[in-house]
Amino acid sequence: MDRGVACLVLGVFLLSALPAVTAGQEKPPEESFEGEITVSLFTMVVRVVDTWGRPILGLKPQDFRVRVGKKDVPVVGLDWIAAGDPEAALPEPEKIQESLVEDSSPSRPALPSNRLVVFFVQADLNPTRISGQLRLRPYTRELLGTLHPSDRVAVVSYDSHLKLWQDFTPDRGAVHAALDRAMLFSPEGAVAPGDPVSLAAHFDSEAARKAASPERALEVMARALEPLPGEKTVIYLGWGLGRFGTGGVHMTPDYKPAVRALGDARASVFVLDVTSADYHSLEVGLEGVAEATGGLYLKTFRLPNLATRTLARTISGYYVLTLDRSAFPRQDGQIQVSLREKKGTVLARPASSRETQ
Repeated sequence: MDRGVACLVLGVFLLSALPAVTAGQEKPPEESFEGEITVSLFTMVVRVVDTWGRPILGLKPQDFRVRVGKKDVPVVGLDWIAAGDPEAALPEPEKIQESLVEDSSPSRPALPSNRLVVFFVQADLNPTRISGQLRLRPYTRELLGTLHPSDRVAVVSYDSHLKLWQDFTPDRGAVHAALDRAMLFSPEGAVAPGDPVSLAAHFDSEAARKAASPERALEVMARALEPLPGEKTVIYLGWGLGRFGTGGVHMTPDYKPAVRALGDARASVFVLDVTSADYHSLEVGLEGVAEATGGLYLKTFRLPNLATRTLARTISGYYVLTLDRSAFPRQDGQIQVSLREKKGTVLARPASSRETQ
């Protein structure tokens, strides 16, 4: 057979062996791969306020500078959580009702239903301290008036030990009565767990009775708050932390565990210093616990109304920053938050990258 004819016959044979493909037949599906991409995110709460405690609104992710050690970490997400309008909710003290539970004013925006506030009263019958508590009393009631009816408030105190006076409740009259009792050295009664969120349900009564310092009392309170969801606001009505001795004020061994427990509980401490003095040595400890938990320290001796109004504005909302853990440096470093070009004070609980793992 001629070589050309043989090649032609072989080509026809090979073509006939291929599967027929009609015009309407679909092409074989391409192989696809399924998998999951895991992104590890870390969120932190920050408040950004001006000199008078007013929140600075409208900030964007690029307005924040977050450093982990010496490395800048970008903010991948930013949310603003509003907690009401404190300016519109600051009535005169004598006009405040005993209970604001039924307040449904349409001028006040809806708030997160899980906002939890704890008043911590550091009681003392020393004239310079109890006088400050009594002086602040009407303004404390005013501060209660700035909270939304859905907010739940609890009251604890420390004198000889930690005492629970009121479980979380929206009843402002009950809260104010508990604050009055907490100012004095009086025996506490049993507090039944509230509903649906309860501090009493997790309150360690035995540890509370053994708490021999306000720092230890803060820790016990924080451990009871830890199982509860969301951010917590602790309003500390007190006169001092630490001990004065040779070389000045020194923090007690109970201080660092208290700060760690408050961080674990996602609780920020806002201090209203009730001491009847322009300056006193133990205010150093109060400033320290506020700074260490992302809170604020305010004096009440000269202008108590200014202090409570500033506090009401400061706690009226916060930003939630979202960071990508994969952008953190390998070595452990402190997480620091500041503003790039905007003016304002940033209040944030310090954390380390190791704590976020």
